Amino acid sequence: MKWDTYHTKEIKEKYVYRYLTIEKLVDFLETNSIYLARLDKFEDNLENIEPYDINELKVRSETLSKPDDANPEISDSQWDEMIRNNILALRHLQKSLDQKQKHRFVSCWILNDVESFAMWDIYGKSGFVLRFEQEYFQKLIKESIKLQKDQTAKIDLLIAGTVQYQNYDKMLFKEKESLLKFSAFRKHIAFKHETEYRIVGFMKEILDLSGLKFILPELKDLKFDIIANPRLDSFQFAKYKSMISKYSENHPLKESELKRWLDFRNTTY
Repeated sequence: MKWDTYHTKEIKEKYVYRYLTIEKLVDFLETNSIYLARLDKFEDNLENIEPYDINELKVRSETLSKPDDANPEISDSQWDEMIRNNILALRHLQKSLDQKQKHRFVSCWILNDVESFAMWDIYGKSGFVLRFEQEYFQKLIKESIKLQKDQTAKIDLLIAGTVQYQNYDKMLFKEKESLLKFSAFRKHIAFKHETEYRIVGFMKEILDLSGLKFILPELKDLKFDIIANPRLDSFQFAKYKSMISKYSENHPLKESELKRWLDFRNTTY
C-alpha cells in the first residue's frame, strides 16, 4: 500500500472532527478502526466526477426534450435523434462514474478549530464527535498502514488530503484549469461549508463490500477526544459518559465547548 498526501501543507485548522451517531461511536471504540465507505454509497452521486464529464452532464441534460423556441430549421426527426443520443450519453456517463466510484473507499472528516453547530444539528441529540489533532491524525493513518489485513490490505494507494470545491456551472470553458490530480477530492462548491478532509483508498479491483475497516493501534495508545452534543441534558450526559467509560478510561466523554453558550439563559449563577 503506497501513501501520499494532497493539499495538506496548506491546512491551517488544528483539528479534524468526525460527527457520528452513538452506534458508529461504539463501533469505533469496539474495533479501534475508522470506516472507509465505498464512494458509490455516498449521498453526493457526482463523487469522483471529471471536468469533461461535468460538462457533458450539463450540456446534454439541458436538451432532453424539444424546446419551445426550437430552431425551425431542425426537423422533428433530427430532434428525436439528438435527444436519443443525449440520453445514451448520459446513461454511459452514469455507468462509467459508478464504476470509478466502486474503486474508491473514503473516510470524511471536518477541518476546523472549533465544533460546528450546523453539524451538531444534523445528528441531533444522539450525536457525538471524535476529535483528533490534524497533524497527529495524518501521521497516525500513515503509520497504521502496516496494521491492515484482509480486504483493507488490498488498497493500492492511500491518500490523506483536503477536498477542492468547484463551481460545476462555470467549468464549461475552464476544463483544463479545473483538473485535479485526484478527482476523489473534488466536490461541488455547494458543499464548501464542510471544509472536508479525507482519507481515500484507491483499489484496482472491485470488492463486493460497502466499506472497509481501517485498523488503528489500540485505544489506550491513541490521542483523541470524544465530545457530547451540547444539547444533551445532565442526565443524558451522565448516562453516555458511564457507557463510554467501559470502552476506554483514557478517553472520557467531554462536554461540548459550545454548551455554555446554549445554556447561558437558563443557568443559575
